Amino acid sequence: MNGRTQWILSALAVPVVLAAGYGLARAGEAPPQQAAAEVDVAEYPSMTALRKVEPQAGWELSWKITDSPLIVVAPHGGSIELRTSEIATAIADGRHTECHFKGRLPTGNYPRLHVTSTNWDVEECLILIRQRPHALSIHGTAKPGRIVYVGGRDTVKGAALTAALRAQGFQAEAAPDDIAGLSTANFVNKDADGAGVQLELTTDLRTALFPTASGPAGPDVPKFVAAVQSVYP
Repeated sequence: MNGRTQWILSALAVPVVLAAGYGLARAGEAPPQQAAAEVDVAEYPSMTALRKVEPQAGWELSWKITDSPLIVVAPHGGSIELRTSEIATAIADGRHTECHFKGRLPTGNYPRLHVTSTNWDVEECLILIRQRPHALSIHGTAKPGRIVYVGGRDTVKGAALTAALRAQGFQAEAAPDDIAGLSTANFVNKDADGAGVQLELTTDLRTALFPTASGPAGPDVPKFVAAVQSVYP
């Protein structure tokens, strides 16, 4: 048995115990584990697989629960898709339920910790999503410009968001096919109505809204948040 195989078997033996606390107005967070190993992996087929293998020193799962009918999810937060967590938290504003998966590796977060939305099976968040009529996911795209692409199966809310964002001076467009988020397997479309909204923000827009992870928000954040909150009061 080689060292690579031994590492995988060892990681699979590490228990990951997380429980969803629906109905409690509190934050939930997964327990710490051993430090992340320096190993390259292909994209995981599911978050369940990722959490069995990747030690939690390299990632963080958290959620905050309110009585709002909306849940805001940042599935690729932290250093996976930069500033998506900060944007999701600004939108939630302490009023809406939110759920985050954040990459915390020193480098290589996207290739190692990114799991596509159709395979993003974080049960703690899915429980909260299924119990609410509205779900909104915040993603990052490498496409050029300062644009927010609006997708997901909830075309009514999507159209309202597009109009509200444009009214605040943002360039908002219908998401192209490669990031449209229309699959019923996409976690955002598993809310109580079976149709959520997926926002894909370009890198330039995300870094304009939040120039740094820990510093002050950019001047356009209040307008962006006001536009979204006008659709989800």
